[in-house]
Amino acid sequence: MCCFLLLVYLVLSVTARDVSAEEVDCQVYNHLYVCLGNSVLHSVAFEDVNAVQTIEDIELHLEGLGIQDIAKDAFLEVTNSSALYIRDNQLSKIFKHYFADLDQLTYLDLKNNSIRDIEDGSFANLDSLETLILDHNNMIAFRPGMWKGLVDLHELYATNNKIALRRNMFKGLRHLETLALDCNEINEIPIGAFNGLPHIDLLYLSRNKISSLQLEVFRGLSEINELDLGRNSLRSVSGGVFRYLRNLNSLWLNGNQIVMIKADTFEGLDNLLLLFLNSNNLRFVDMSAFARMKNVTVDPGFKIAGRTMDNVSNVQGRFRCNNVAYQLPYECTEIGPQVQ
Repeated sequence: MCCFLLLVYLVLSVTARDVSAEEVDCQVYNHLYVCLGNSVLHSVAFEDVNAVQTIEDIELHLEGLGIQDIAKDAFLEVTNSSALYIRDNQLSKIFKHYFADLDQLTYLDLKNNSIRDIEDGSFANLDSLETLILDHNNMIAFRPGMWKGLVDLHELYATNNKIALRRNMFKGLRHLETLALDCNEINEIPIGAFNGLPHIDLLYLSRNKISSLQLEVFRGLSEINELDLGRNSLRSVSGGVFRYLRNLNSLWLNGNQIVMIKADTFEGLDNLLLLFLNSNNLRFVDMSAFARMKNVTVDPGFKIAGRTMDNVSNVQGRFRCNNVAYQLPYECTEIGPQVQ
């Protein structure tokens, strides 16, 4: 009887918002009463209000419902929720009123919608949010005003969009630790793009179109542990570009077009543990580039005089190398100090 009365209340409340009851369909979905009309989410309530009182982390699952818009106060009955999954819908813009009532959210999944813009202040009430997922949307840019309120955000995933990086675009996300920007057709990283991100630990930029790296591009990112630049269009890496990344443990440069490794290519990466270089066009390698990396493992490695080098930091000299096949070590022959 209680559940029936709740459903009646939801329908009547939707009608009170000038939407005829005939246009609204209220059904149980993933243990929620969900009212939809003309692809607009009008209200959400718990199927069993008493049951959720004993649950510490309450998740709202609204995936794949064809939602194009969200009415004001749609989440008024579920304000104690900690996670919202609204992926696989048809949202094209995020407005300020959408999540205003969900001030206890720690996780928001907006993956695979059609989002092209986020109104400034849309997350202003989400000061507990730790993870924001925007993968597979139509975003082309971010503005600092979008991040208002996200004082505790730790993870931002925005892969498979078409985002062009700009200076200061992530300012306001001081506690961000993970930033994933893979598959965005990025062709340039301007200096200052990562300003205001002093605690970034994981930075993923793979499968873009980055062809060069400016010397100061990673300035201020001294806490990075993993940097993925794999599957881009890098032909060379200037000496000193990684010098600010002294805590870096893992670096992906695989799948680029790098031809030469010079003595200063990896300056500053003394603590590197994993270096991925497979699927490049390496022709010349100065082994002194690895001299200070006492614990590094290079994938796929180097074979010199028929022997795969287990510890490249002990190898000296300049070598002409050839990539025989994917995942097989580069076969290298010493060419002498006079060859540049």
